[in-house]
Amino acid sequence: MSCVAVAVAGLWTSPDAPRAIDAPALGNPALLERWLSRLDDETRLALCKEKRLATQVLLDTPVGILERHRDGHGNDWCRVVVPSQRSSLDERGYPGWIPAAQLVEAEGCPADAESVVVMAPIAWLQGLPQERSLKLSFLTRLKLADPVPEVADRRASRVWVETSLGRGWLPRDSVQLPGEGLPATAATLETLGRRFDGLRYLWAGNSSFGYDCSGLVHSLFAAIGMRLPRDAHDQVETGLPVALDERRGGDLLFFEKPDDAGRLVVDHVALYLGDDRMLHAPTNNARIECRRLSGSRYETQLCAVRRFLDPGDPGTAIPAGTIPAGT
Repeated sequence: MSCVAVAVAGLWTSPDAPRAIDAPALGNPALLERWLSRLDDETRLALCKEKRLATQVLLDTPVGILERHRDGHGNDWCRVVVPSQRSSLDERGYPGWIPAAQLVEAEGCPADAESVVVMAPIAWLQGLPQERSLKLSFLTRLKLADPVPEVADRRASRVWVETSLGRGWLPRDSVQLPGEGLPATAATLETLGRRFDGLRYLWAGNSSFGYDCSGLVHSLFAAIGMRLPRDAHDQVETGLPVALDERRGGDLLFFEKPDDAGRLVVDHVALYLGDDRMLHAPTNNARIECRRLSGSRYETQLCAVRRFLDPGDPGTAIPAGTIPAGT
């Protein structure tokens, strides 16, 4: 099994998509914060306008390798699909290219039943071989090192995990253990999401180092056990359709604008919090925010509402949330 061997790997649209400025994000380890600090408004915007970056994948996420390629600089790349990120682009998972140096064949890829999940916005994986440590994103899933029954004292300060990088530990208060979980409620989504207020938008971002609009809601719903498609235009095709004026907290709001050919397309998504408030990652060079819908440009662009939480049974998901809307 192949899995990601860096804290956050970019899934690029082609081996030729990265620029010289993107080099820090391509190695092992991936120097993500150094890369982000070097990007100015123009180079960030180009990730979107020039369709360079497709999504991001977290440490130990399993991927399927479809093809290998060596670019003109002698760097090896793998074309992969990411099964945990559903996409209409490929029924096997989100497709794209990852540097081969950021992948590994390993037994450490987590089994869902025994996963430790990072629930803090950021957590440090420590105690790795050679005394290494690694800064991890929210929702990183790692394999529990000891059987669940042996984690009897849940007040312990450390949780040991097995990763593709070796054995290490995470602070207990930063993770969710097997058998634990959060209620699937609008309040849970709001509590999780508001921790990212002010985080700068990143096109194709799917980590707590930077999210795009659909990456943010994809991650928030994954935290309560719901695997939505990765992109907004696919997310709107799932869930329970709701009239625009009947929206309630926990619903997803979808917005449309004309594309280059003048056709109206869904190009943005936000989490509705209730009371006319929505949480979203607005656009390039902006920051995640909570704002009023009324009186904003988003009010005129609102085109669809989808529900994934069951109002009749608080804490549970609507089964229709995983099947096409309207079926």
